[in-house]
Amino acid sequence: MLTSADLAVLNEAYRSSKMGLEAINAVISKVYDEDLALDLNRQAVRFLSFEDKVTEKIREANRRPEPASTVGKAMLWTSIQANTLLNTSTEHVADLMIQGNTRGITDLMKAVKENKGAKKEYCELAEELMDFEEHNISRLKSYLK
Repeated sequence: MLTSADLAVLNEAYRSSKMGLEAINAVISKVYDEDLALDLNRQAVRFLSFEDKVTEKIREANRRPEPASTVGKAMLWTSIQANTLLNTSTEHVADLMIQGNTRGITDLMKAVKENKGAKKEYCELAEELMDFEEHNISRLKSYLK
């Protein structure tokens, strides 16, 4: 049975992985650098893997993951469209993705710290996702000039 702390950590991990995947899907058609496109596609596969892992943990307790709000999704899409309207340079897209990964890490860290009673297994899954997002940031920095 999942406690409210367990569920809070898992739901944040679900939202973070889902938003990472949606951000990549929103921006990938604007990417003209083949190396960046490949990196983003690899990240998308890993985000999907995290999403599946977290969903499985939540479903084991006969619960459903809390999806990101429709407004949040719309804001993400709109923000990406607005930020890439006049500038689709590789450097700019990488910078946007770095910002998104940083936000994901921050939100996950807050969820873990606010829910100290969550099972170690779930916190470790959130830590694994944070480590992955930190790796993404390091990789994306190579596209900055």
